Amino acid sequence: HFEVEDTGEGISKKKQKDIFQNFTQGSVQINRKFGGTGLGLSIVKRLLTLQKSKIELESTLGKGSRFFFDIKYGLTQNKKEPEERVYEIDYEALKGRKLLVVEDNKINQMITRKILEKNEMKCDVADNGEIAIEKVRFENYDLVLMDIHMPGISGIEATQKIREFNKDLPILALTAVTIDENIDDFYLAGFNDIIPKPYKVEEFFFKIHNALKRKNVIL
Repeated sequence: HFEVEDTGEGISKKKQKDIFQNFTQGSVQINRKFGGTGLGLSIVKRLLTLQKSKIELESTLGKGSRFFFDIKYGLTQNKKEPEERVYEIDYEALKGRKLLVVEDNKINQMITRKILEKNEMKCDVADNGEIAIEKVRFENYDLVLMDIHMPGISGIEATQKIREFNKDLPILALTAVTIDENIDDFYLAGFNDIIPKPYKVEEFFFKIHNALKRKNVIL
């Protein structure tokens, strides 16, 4: 059911019979004040007729008009909602794990750190790829979350350099993947998995959990 109502000048009973005809308007004053050709309602009437419907009108001079009609659609009443994926995550096994977050955006750093620390995980941060390489070289991490687009060297380049001296450390790409980026390039560079931005928290922990499990960091 559709309704369109206005608070205009209204349409007299006499004019209401002809208002849906071509080139007909409510009054000469309307044409002078607002312009128009008087074709709008005629076109509406024809479109509704094609959909086996009819436009109705109620109007009072000086108060306004109400146009209304019904259209029947062949909609399915029993449409099933898509089922949300259930992620199996052992959050207890993640507690105490030390992660390196490589991200140049301070807000993203803070949000990711908060999410990890809320689950009692340890979090270190690197502002760019160069710092990340040095941190991985001299410190022990269970997993690295690597942003792709950063000033200086990219996350892909940083991962390739890390793989030159550390083949086993799980590294996950944090990126808003676009059609310009070939997903295969991430795996060829040495990433274990990709977490697309903006990420859902459950999927975020699910991918971290799986990466640690595959590398036997957790059982």
